Amino acid sequence: MRSQRTVVALAVAVLTATACQLPRFEGPEIQEPPANFQRQADNYPPRRVFPEQPVSMHAGWVHADVAGVSIIYLDEHPTVLDMDEIMAAREAAQAAETDPDAVYRNVEALTIDGRDAWGWYRTIESPRRGLEQVTYTAVVPYDSVSYAIQFTSSEPSLKRAAPDTLRTILSSFGIGRTTYNLPLIAIVFGAMLLSVSVVRSKRQARADRLRSINFVTLKKDEDGSADGLAGSSGAPGQGSKPGESAAAKRPPTPTAE
Repeated sequence: MRSQRTVVALAVAVLTATACQLPRFEGPEIQEPPANFQRQADNYPPRRVFPEQPVSMHAGWVHADVAGVSIIYLDEHPTVLDMDEIMAAREAAQAAETDPDAVYRNVEALTIDGRDAWGWYRTIESPRRGLEQVTYTAVVPYDSVSYAIQFTSSEPSLKRAAPDTLRTILSSFGIGRTTYNLPLIAIVFGAMLLSVSVVRSKRQARADRLRSINFVTLKKDEDGSADGLAGSSGAPGQGSKPGESAAAKRPPTPTAE
């Protein structure tokens, strides 16, 4: 019965784990940041994607070593930004650029968190400097807010893989929520009730079997032996009678004539 309980408990645990889907991060986050990136909310970009829009939330991730620095900036704006505003933001960023070797690519359509999004790629590269820095910017409008995300890096591994790697990492952005599979939760609850019912029925059956056993109590004689058993050793039927002393059992002593 113990092994059966273990199997039922394991099955319930597995079903419970699959009934709830937990995001890696709750709330608006990059759900799959690169390895070794540290969350640092106090890092801000040199220039915001929408500098004239209010910011209701900010987050950041940083990784730095001798090879270079990589930073992801995330801004939440309490407004729904449309395509015209996104295109204007890209043009304004290019117009405000101070590095003569910066190159901006066109805005491209993306799908992030199941929604329509847009992004563009920027590089700082020249024959003299080589590929010095890469940046990918993505904008994700929601029903009442919009998110602007910038990923800039000077690390060789990310520069060589850009823009695909940067785009893929930013595309993991989402508003993380714990979701519940109600049909599966109902199955889990039913399995728990069934397991409890099985355990209770087995306990009741065991208790009924114990109650059905008739125990016989043996009556004891005054000398402590049970009825039907000889009180002393010897042949059957030659035991002492009650009250007979040891002297009475000795044979008579012969006398001289």
